[in-house]
Amino acid sequence: MKMITLVAALLVSATTFAARPKFDSAHTVALDGTITDGKIVTSYPNSWSVKREIKEQLMYSIGQLNGLDGGSPDMNRLEISVGQSRQLENGLYEVTYAAKLFIAWPLSVGVPRSYNLLVPARGDYASLEKFFKAYGSDENSTKKCLAWEAHDVSSGIFWYYYRPNKYSCPLNTMNTEESELVKNIQIQLTKSDKNTTGKFPEYGKIWEDNKLVSTLIFGKAEENAQTEYDAGVKAYKDTVNALLKKFGKPVTTNVEFKYNTYYRQFMLDTALTNPTVEMTFDLGEGKTLDVALFLIEGIRVAGYDFVEKYNQRTLNSDYISYSGHSGLGANIRALAGMGEFEKDQYQIFLINGCDTFAYVDDALRNAHAAVNPEFGKDKFVDVITNAMPSYFHMNQRSNMTIINALVEQTKTYKQILAGFDVN
Repeated sequence: MKMITLVAALLVSATTFAARPKFDSAHTVALDGTITDGKIVTSYPNSWSVKREIKEQLMYSIGQLNGLDGGSPDMNRLEISVGQSRQLENGLYEVTYAAKLFIAWPLSVGVPRSYNLLVPARGDYASLEKFFKAYGSDENSTKKCLAWEAHDVSSGIFWYYYRPNKYSCPLNTMNTEESELVKNIQIQLTKSDKNTTGKFPEYGKIWEDNKLVSTLIFGKAEENAQTEYDAGVKAYKDTVNALLKKFGKPVTTNVEFKYNTYYRQFMLDTALTNPTVEMTFDLGEGKTLDVALFLIEGIRVAGYDFVEKYNQRTLNSDYISYSGHSGLGANIRALAGMGEFEKDQYQIFLINGCDTFAYVDDALRNAHAAVNPEFGKDKFVDVITNAMPSYFHMNQRSNMTIINALVEQTKTYKQILAGFDVN
């Protein structure tokens, strides 16, 4: 076993203690990005504050790479080395730095030897506010440097919707050497040795007890939504009904399903009155599928009852998924801090929110290492993430693609991920 980071795309890990997880994907390739001559302007040239501001500066690479039809950096793997500083005539300091990024690059776009990142010249709050007002405050009009779907944009989240390569964005033709707001930073790109292929889920480990235990969490699109038409509610309901269509009437369940004569199957009538659905299916040959689905307002506001059930389920779940808002990383960090894990229990996680490749940290790996200290972080967990925004209507297909593959036990991770929506 190993760990994988799948980027709708997958991350697959090595078994050594210090190794970073490896990578597999049907839609992207992993690249090592190297910055040798980075520059940032700051008021305080001490290493700690400069590193923090450089990270804020490079957050804008998420939006720019998203604009390439599926690219994203893994900010958890960002490495920064602060170089020399020189005082400018205005009393500020320009600091040089080197950095390394791990990038998911779309296969649909050829890989250049280098790529220019157009990023804010500074990383402090006041300067980022100026950068936003200059290039991101036209949400309700032209959206010159914003993604077309951008909404409720502020300086704090501008980096997510930032699209400097749009034909309408003035940054495309600007002489950045003369700008106080923008830096043009060149990043060298090479194919990473973390790419892998021909990797399978640990089918033997999953089925050693003749049972596939799956725990699926769905967040609402709008917190406190009380309509079946909420996109998150619908994704939850669609997944329940897809399971019923695929595997038939469950042997055991906590919900009374109605038979729909038009669709010729049992179906969940209403999702809001059934926020927890537990089902066991007989797959034949002594094998069963045990699945529990939870509809919640959001990870950070989930109640004690859900957390208690989730923690109990994670002890023996083979497949765990979260489908909902990433909250620009906050929901993903909250999810990673939950759960209880059992020694020798191999698990696959699908973290199915927007740009989760950029946000997922080592929390899940560390949790598995804590109960399996002799094997390191990666032997008992594979993590699937997204390198682009993920939409609620895709959630049913993503979950069913994985469950069907785990039942059939024939596909590699790359073949499984090929069944995911590209965008």
